[in-house]
Amino acid sequence: MKTKWVATQNAGKFRAVSRYLIHRSSLLLTSMVLLLILSCAKSDDLEPVDNELLVASQKASKQELAHMVLVWNKAMQDLYTFPKGVGTPPISTAYTWSLVHLAMHDALNSITPRYETYATVSRDKDADPDAAVAQAAYDVIMAVNQLPFAFAFVPQNLTSINTLLETTLDAIPDGDTKTRGIAQGHAVAQAVMAKRASDLPHLGLFSPNQPADGTQPGEYRHLQFNGTATSPKGFAFPNFHNLQPFFMTENDMLRPDPPYPVDSPEYALDFNEVKAIGADNSLVRTADQTEIGIFWAENSNRAWNDVARKVLESYNPQSQNAWKTARYFALIHGAIVDSYISTTESKRYYYSWRPISAIQLADTDGNDNTVADPNWAPLFLTAPVPEYPSVHAFTGGATAQIIYRIFDNKDNYNFERTSGYLPGVVRTFSSISDAVRENSLSHLYIGYHFRQAIDVGEDLGKALGDYVYENALKEKY
Repeated sequence: MKTKWVATQNAGKFRAVSRYLIHRSSLLLTSMVLLLILSCAKSDDLEPVDNELLVASQKASKQELAHMVLVWNKAMQDLYTFPKGVGTPPISTAYTWSLVHLAMHDALNSITPRYETYATVSRDKDADPDAAVAQAAYDVIMAVNQLPFAFAFVPQNLTSINTLLETTLDAIPDGDTKTRGIAQGHAVAQAVMAKRASDLPHLGLFSPNQPADGTQPGEYRHLQFNGTATSPKGFAFPNFHNLQPFFMTENDMLRPDPPYPVDSPEYALDFNEVKAIGADNSLVRTADQTEIGIFWAENSNRAWNDVARKVLESYNPQSQNAWKTARYFALIHGAIVDSYISTTESKRYYYSWRPISAIQLADTDGNDNTVADPNWAPLFLTAPVPEYPSVHAFTGGATAQIIYRIFDNKDNYNFERTSGYLPGVVRTFSSISDAVRENSLSHLYIGYHFRQAIDVGEDLGKALGDYVYENALKEKY
């Protein structure tokens, strides 16, 4: 598989082409992550480059700055924990989380600059960092709520974030620094949203520019929400593939090689696997595989934020601070939204049919090793977008690779996590790479994807994670 990778460096552009061999068998990510970050080391643990920064750092060290980032990060996780976040499309979630975490990152670095910022705002070294972080996160959430209905919060969620802002600001002593911090938060949020001002035409859930229904074997057929018909009923976010990337240089930067031809033996192998294991009434899917499929079905941002927090909580807090914490989550959630931009571009380009269409229409595919089942249905309702590659696998690979690169290139970490989709169920992992693979396979088990799509998606995610870590929000000194 050829992967196009375009990057910028020193104000000049260069192109590099990475090749990844996608095996037919399941791929484990060979390297992943661990050991991370918790609350907040004092800012004066970071060596300042001049006296001005030293003064700002000593002032900041009196507050639990990382705690404020984590408070608002946890609030986002709670807002999107099913069923609170029910009905919020994954693309909307990714876009919102990216903006909120970039704003918190920029708020800190517009006061004491440690890393490059995403947007540009004038510095105020006397602003309170906690107030700036809280206000910036809140303002972005409110701004996103004004976007098309797919991005809107339900009323009780808006009430909770209003309360959170009041609570977090009330905990900060009144005075000039607090006032400055609030003003800085406003300014940062405005700068971040201004940088994304051209996004609106691409954000509609079922906006114009709906592509035509496919007619040839292997071409995407539009799905109704019940997932059983193949009539031209809705193509979700048909313009999102044109959205300006957050960290990538081009939308097609990570477009993979084509999927298997529908008349190939490789395609037939994938076809028969998902037909058997991903069916609603499957006789071969185990109870554990069913649990995995449902467990990982929640939005990728919520799921991988949960993993990232658990790794963070295990890390030596004396080596961390608010800036590292904010950058950590900004890289992760910026990479996740770029995963959606990249995959929607590839999905639109290759326009591959989903397993439900492939299986129902198999008598038209020209492959003697596939058999149609007009009544076949997946375990979960199929999303109304083309199949290849899997964004779910892509986001898992990207997130894990960023964690891996930031935290000592280690993978031997034991952790447990829960899912809003299966309350009370706890799954245990001995490594991040185990979680990545389970996340990828989950969409095979629920009938969403062929195996090739998840293998390719996972590898592409790893490539994006490397790129983001090496190029985005870099350290200034």
